[in-house]
Amino acid sequence: MRVSSVVLAGILVGILLTNSGSGYHGLTFTGLLIVVFAGLAIGWVVLDRLAALPLRPYVIAVVATGFAIIGWIVANGSFYGSEQAAASSLAIGAALGGLIRGVIDGRRSLASLVTLATAATWLVFEIPYLSFQPIRDFHLYLGAGATALAGGSPYLTQPLTVSPALDKLPFVYPPLTLPLFELLAILPRPIADGLWEVSSVGAVVAALWLLGVRGRWLVVLLAWPPLALGIAVGNVASFTFLLYVAGYRVGAALVLSGIFKVQSMIPTLWLVRQRRWRELGVGLAVVVGLTVLSLPIVGVHTWLAWPTGLQAFAASLANLPVFQGAALARWNGPVVALAITVGLVVFAWRGHGRNSLARFGLASVVGSSTLYLHGLSPLLAGALVLGPELLWFFLGLGTRGVPFGIDSAWPAIALVGLTLLVARDELHVPKDLTPARADLHPLARSGQVWPPTSSETARQEHSAAFDHDSDVDWDGIATKSGPL
Repeated sequence: MRVSSVVLAGILVGILLTNSGSGYHGLTFTGLLIVVFAGLAIGWVVLDRLAALPLRPYVIAVVATGFAIIGWIVANGSFYGSEQAAASSLAIGAALGGLIRGVIDGRRSLASLVTLATAATWLVFEIPYLSFQPIRDFHLYLGAGATALAGGSPYLTQPLTVSPALDKLPFVYPPLTLPLFELLAILPRPIADGLWEVSSVGAVVAALWLLGVRGRWLVVLLAWPPLALGIAVGNVASFTFLLYVAGYRVGAALVLSGIFKVQSMIPTLWLVRQRRWRELGVGLAVVVGLTVLSLPIVGVHTWLAWPTGLQAFAASLANLPVFQGAALARWNGPVVALAITVGLVVFAWRGHGRNSLARFGLASVVGSSTLYLHGLSPLLAGALVLGPELLWFFLGLGTRGVPFGIDSAWPAIALVGLTLLVARDELHVPKDLTPARADLHPLARSGQVWPPTSSETARQEHSAAFDHDSDVDWDGIATKSGPL
């Protein structure tokens, strides 16, 4: 594992060094990269030294958090221009490096190199980019709600031929979503923004918890670019991620997830595969109910305008391929993309239980007609069964290009596909983790993707105890002490 950790960390660093990126407030990309690495190293070393002191873990956490906040205040209050950019980036890097190290003494592993390299790939992307037009997607939704409130249609009437501003992109969600955005559009903008962002963070944290992520990793993984970007721009991907993850226990959530994004309907097939007909019916009934309720609010004319808007948007994708992002159809055409997506649906159908749902999540990513970073979040369910070295390597891919002119998101997608091919249906984490390696795995405490609830665990233990009862003769349907 030592060699693989060094190699994987080296690959991520190599990808960073061979890609040009954005600077930050006068700080060049190279300078930002150096500052980020320095901050991560400082944070990791400081927490490592604090962990060796005879202090309780919560005391260490409070002290470290205090230093991070003070560092941020000093950075933004005492420096200007590129110096402020360097100081604030250093503070952010130190905070993340400290979180990665944790507060348990003696938990050191070379796998930390991969984790820190991954954190560097996150920060050199997020520090310059996430502050650019924040909450822009949500403001697009508010604009659609305001248009609907005024009696107009928020949908395209003809294809686009020129790329609009990022906060003026086409609205394509069905009219049954408009009443929500109309309600939010009535509120003062700061209140609406705050409610949406707090809800987005809460949705992502809840999804991570349902997947089995525990402890400090609930905070660290908020910085994973697919999640961080979705939160920063206010995209509904934060909520569709929660609905997808919640669908393992509440099947109707999978149907509701498809309200916003067509590709999110693919995991609904898991309900058919598992024969969870009642939950499928409940989900469809909720969608029908929302549709009926929306009619007097948005008007029939809005529903009639929606298909035209979808056709215009499809033509816009052909006119402006950049809208498709990293989508497979952009580079290989719709026929090839459809064939691969169908193949992945068959692959998912052949799976069982947790593995099957993770495979359907993979198919939903590959089948996206427009694929951006925040669309990669369903991949996390399949990736979490990897050992810490490969898991953090996967988490470090996606924000940069790799050789042969492809986006590094696609090697990440391929890695998840191979993982699910060989993984067991229960999606347990590796059993051979040492304490130091386990400390770097977000699922080390729960041990499983979509871990069972306490009541489910109790039922399983009771069933296992009954199955192994030595007083029961299952062949004779009798007990050793006499007939039943």
